[in-house]
Amino acid sequence: MRTAYPAARPAATAAPVPAPRAAAPGVTDRIRELLPTLPEAQHTTARLILEDPAAAARMTILDLADACGVSTGSITRFCRSLGLPGYSALRLALATDTGRSERETWRANIGRDISESEDVSAVAAAISAGVRHTVGETLARVDLAAVEQAAAAIAAARRVEICGAGGSGSTAAEFHQRVYRIGVPAWCTADTQVALTGAALLGPRDVLLAVSHSGRTREITDLAAEAASRGAATVAVVGDPASPLARRVDTVLATTVTAEGPADHTILSRHAQMAVLDLLYIALAQRTYGQSTEAMAATTEAVSPYKHPRSPTP
Repeated sequence: MRTAYPAARPAATAAPVPAPRAAAPGVTDRIRELLPTLPEAQHTTARLILEDPAAAARMTILDLADACGVSTGSITRFCRSLGLPGYSALRLALATDTGRSERETWRANIGRDISESEDVSAVAAAISAGVRHTVGETLARVDLAAVEQAAAAIAAARRVEICGAGGSGSTAAEFHQRVYRIGVPAWCTADTQVALTGAALLGPRDVLLAVSHSGRTREITDLAAEAASRGAATVAVVGDPASPLARRVDTVLATTVTAEGPADHTILSRHAQMAVLDLLYIALAQRTYGQSTEAMAATTEAVSPYKHPRSPTP
């Protein structure tokens, strides 16, 4: 007797994978869209919420009504204008928006690899890996011929203006201190108007060195343009070779900072900039070996009493 087996079922057709949906706009985005069309009482409520969504999310309906000078019924009608069933739903939506905003702010300034509850040892490991990668990639990709060209121009310059803004300003100031110590006639100031004055005094025998990660800081771009208009050689240490600053200078020394790692750009860009400036500093010192060594000896001797103070005489 033959055993009857059930007929084979046809292979199941895989369900189509739905296309990813765009992120739904937050409630604050909807409030901004509706703002011009809202009645006066609801308009007042909307403006107060937009000024500080996090604070509004913590208010009761009575608190919000008092703050806006409207009735609780007006608040309820405002919620319905947003497509929400009531004030509880509005508070929840505002809290969600606030949390998302906080996460986005954190990620933009600290990075995606480090959470607010990360153990300090994990933070140290993430920073170490990010810095090693950034410095290695920057020095592997930087245009060495451009570094040589910049070093030669600075070595021969009558006057060197060094500029940067924000975090890049601190990096520029550190580089200024180093080259000043080896006898380079360099100036650096955080005051934009003073810096523009210095740029206006440059000429064909001078150099302006600009440091900017984005290459889009208006003040720094204007300084480079002013120096170029006076005939000075212009150099930029910049993270974006296609930026307005990079397009306005003679020599571009590009850094390489990927979108991964701690603080994305805010922490890693400083290390990338200093790696390029360290390279430029040594190339410059090599070209001015006699002057540099003499200046190093003189400056070391001048500050040595403060580094190793003598014991007071009894």
